[in-house]
Amino acid sequence: MSPGFSVSAALLAAVAGGVLATLYLWRVQRRRAETAAGLQALAGMRWRECARLVVEALQRRGFEPEPAGQTLEHPQQPKLRLRRGDELWLLACKQGDAGYTVDRAQVRALLDAVRHHGAAGGVLATPGRIDADARAAADGLQLYAGPALWDLLSPQLPAVLREDLTADARTRIRRAIGLAWVAAAGLGAAVGFAPMLLRGSPDAAPLAPAPRATRPSAPIAAAPAPAAPAPAAPPAGIAAAADPDRERRERAEVIRAVAAVPGVGRALWSTSSTLLIEQVADDGRDRVPEICAILGRYDALRASRLQLQPPPGSGARVRFLQCRSY
Repeated sequence: MSPGFSVSAALLAAVAGGVLATLYLWRVQRRRAETAAGLQALAGMRWRECARLVVEALQRRGFEPEPAGQTLEHPQQPKLRLRRGDELWLLACKQGDAGYTVDRAQVRALLDAVRHHGAAGGVLATPGRIDADARAAADGLQLYAGPALWDLLSPQLPAVLREDLTADARTRIRRAIGLAWVAAAGLGAAVGFAPMLLRGSPDAAPLAPAPRATRPSAPIAAAPAPAAPAPAAPPAGIAAAADPDRERRERAEVIRAVAAVPGVGRALWSTSSTLLIEQVADDGRDRVPEICAILGRYDALRASRLQLQPPPGSGARVRFLQCRSY
């Protein structure tokens, strides 16, 4: 070890950098990544599925649904009737992805319905966002948008489903933590060598003083300044990466092929590693081998999880399967 290298400073810098990065990534970025995955799954649900989850979550806050899922207005803008004590409340669920935005007009429509039906208030829930102008007009409404909606609904989900939704996000954060510790080790090495670099090399010999010049016979011309070095040529370009849309196309092909299987109503990717399959027929036929054969055509997707939703009214439970292990 070089005598100019400070081991204690290097260790302190590496550990401090690694610990701070780990705390930030696990406590802040992990939560954001898990919330984004959960909202993506909520956005992929049908309106009634998402509304049912919202109603169940609001029951923990004192609300009760009116019988038979009564709705107001036309089906494109349904509003569920809730009771809290003797008060009537209206619930509006606006489905959409993370880029969906609820505007002032939609908030005003819910407020008009609250006044028209003599309700005490209203609740507006969306996986998207509510713009600032709409929030300013939402006097008397309870708003659950984006992360606030996930915080409301996530306790309602089964633990295995919640873990499945957030597994990919946690895997990405663990990889980021590993890279952060590598960077922290580099920081520690730089800090350890800093004292030696600041002092300079101890073996460098001092320059001898220049001899006193006698009277010159002729003036000495100043030496021209050295020319600046030419900039280094840029490195050769890196070969083009593989087609970035390949996985997106393969996922779309899987959805189309699985949806064409007899007895399957719809298929969608609830997460990057989970294929949600809605069955519409309860004929006792095992569709798993056929679905696994479709996934087996794609190297990147063959180990995906299957979430088999039973047909409506069948009473069967949701099944979680995996065609092939990693």
